Formats: sequence, C-alpha cells, structure tokens
Amino acid sequence: MVKLTTKRGTAVQNVNAEFAGKFTQAAQKLQKVRLQISGPNTVLVTKRGTATIQAKDIPTVSQPSLKGQKITTKRGTSTETL
Repeated sequence: MVKLTTKRGTAVQNVNAEFAGKFTQAAQKLQKVRLQISGPNTVLVTKRGTATIQAKDIPTVSQPSLKGQKITTKRGTSTETL
C-alpha cells in the first residue's frame, strides 16, 4: 500500500503499488503499472506542489541504450567502453 498525495498535496489516496530504483527497466515498468492503477483522470502534484498534471498527460520516454558509449574512470585518467 502506497500513499499518494492529491489535490495540491492536501489529500492522501492509498494505492497498491511497489517501488524500485529510478532508471532500471523494472522501475519503468512499475511506474507504468502505478499510473494505470491510479487511473487516467488522477491529478498529480508537481513543481513543489504549485502545479498539477493528469496521469494520462505524462509522456512515456524510453531510456536510450548506453552500449558503445565511453565513460571515464579512475579519477578521469582512463576510459571504458560500455
């Protein structure tokens, strides 16, 4: 059971959902499930509680693949290819 705040953060709604890490594929799937459970007309509070957005208006953006990207390691002295 998860408590979601609604109506500018003044009301609380209980929803059955699970939470995971931010950027994993499993977390993205869980986020889709949570939005489906809450319903398309649910109003979510954003921007420090000063703005609202409906759940159906949230865009779904996929994470680009990092394969082939080079990252710096060891205090910036060497690189690794993912």
